[in-house]
Amino acid sequence: MVDAKNSTSLPSVSRRALLAGTAAAPIVAVPRFLSPESAADPVIPLWREWERLHSRALGLCEHWQEIENRLVRAVGFPQVFIPSANGARNICAQSHSDIDQAVAAGDCSPERGAALHAELAARRARWDAEAEALGFDEANRQELAAWREEEAAVRAVFRTRAATLAGVEIKLALMIQLCAAFSDDPDFPLPQLRSVIVDVKRLRSALDALRC
Repeated sequence: MVDAKNSTSLPSVSRRALLAGTAAAPIVAVPRFLSPESAADPVIPLWREWERLHSRALGLCEHWQEIENRLVRAVGFPQVFIPSANGARNICAQSHSDIDQAVAAGDCSPERGAALHAELAARRARWDAEAEALGFDEANRQELAAWREEEAAVRAVFRTRAATLAGVEIKLALMIQLCAAFSDDPDFPLPQLRSVIVDVKRLRSALDALRC
């Protein structure tokens, strides 16, 4: 249960909006005009594939949000409000267990709880029917699948050894982009940093050998 004054949407909404809004912002410029040597770097095509998948995921996220906004405008969120006995803020219940907890805690009477259960069931039924009509669940499925593909593309970039400084630059730029988007990887950014350090050491050794 949540305080009615502070609850305006379901948890997934704000998180997804934050992810899309932050990730869409250009954080660091990456090289666009590459020398023939840099263009042959194996990191480059992987990075370009990540860009394509990232853009696609953002587009699907925006589509999902548009559908959700239409859904909320049409039927409202599937939630009910439990009046406070002492005149304080109402309690927002988004599940039947929330209502049961309120009854058990004495926040509302069993009779009021039964009425709230019926109201929540009706609101949930309207939400589900409208969601099906709008293709809400399918849009959600497509978007989440797109983000999984985007995450796989990120892993491919950092699994690949950069052959040029342009490749190293791309890895660093992508890492900063991921930091701004709050990566869900609990190990981030240590494996990615190690990947870049290995590239820098190898390229420095190669340059030192050319100078000898």
